[in-house]
Amino acid sequence: MARLHAPDRTEDTVAAFRAWCAADPAHAAAFEHMTLVWDVAGGLHAERASLSPPPAPDAPSRRLVLAGIAGGLVLAVGGIGFWQRAGATVYSTAVGEQRRVTLADGTRVILDTDSRIRVRLDDKARRVTLVRGRASFTTAATDPRPFEVEAAGRHVQVQPGVAQLDIRRDADDVTVTLVDGGAQVGGLPGDAAPVTLAGGQQLATEAAGVRLSQPNVADAIAWQGGRAVFRDDTLAAAAAEMNRYSAVKLAVAPEVAALRVSGTYRVGDNAAFARSVGTLLALRVVGQGDRLTLVR
Repeated sequence: MARLHAPDRTEDTVAAFRAWCAADPAHAAAFEHMTLVWDVAGGLHAERASLSPPPAPDAPSRRLVLAGIAGGLVLAVGGIGFWQRAGATVYSTAVGEQRRVTLADGTRVILDTDSRIRVRLDDKARRVTLVRGRASFTTAATDPRPFEVEAAGRHVQVQPGVAQLDIRRDADDVTVTLVDGGAQVGGLPGDAAPVTLAGGQQLATEAAGVRLSQPNVADAIAWQGGRAVFRDDTLAAAAAEMNRYSAVKLAVAPEVAALRVSGTYRVGDNAAFARSVGTLLALRVVGQGDRLTLVR
């Protein structure tokens, strides 16, 4: 384990590791067990960089390695693509989890529920891929290298200096909210020209096209404080947003799906949300297992 993550790791070490994983499925289970211990010990956590040197830029993250193992045939068939990405560091969250990390360049990141990013820092650029979910970035002020976030083919290039931006990906739909600083968004649908954003602006790319707006920024980033803000949203849309944060899922009967909801709610407690909305809209909450249904 130590040799695999060491700064002086060699190609021979990587090759030996790949051969060992392919030799016996039990080896993958053993590796998972050891990496859990490694994580607890702080071996891979970038947020502990103030206490210990950051991991080598080309060290494969634990989750990225395990993704290759879990695929079964990835090492044998898709291994080339996997190991080409191994230079990146991966950060992720589970449903209901939020996480704060500091990248090696000093950029601060907040990951929302069920989110994943892949980070690659080299001598020329800082690149982040938003694989799924949502993330907030506050870029480091003193690093001269370009900073870019890619999500579903959209490329967000941050202008030099400090910038704070929030990027959300829902399948191929991407929403970029620039809280402060400057940024340009390219790779837009229909070969549209890149759009330059100023602080307080939001760009949403959907199947219907590109939409530029100036939302309530405090509402847009309320998730960072564990809250969801609804302003005359449909009950169906509000329930879908709350479901992102909880294993207890909300369902809405068709006859009440179009009712409107406003207010600020703590995410992660769908039972409390259902009780509150049920009282406000005179609805019943019907529970069955890990499912709560709002009905007349």
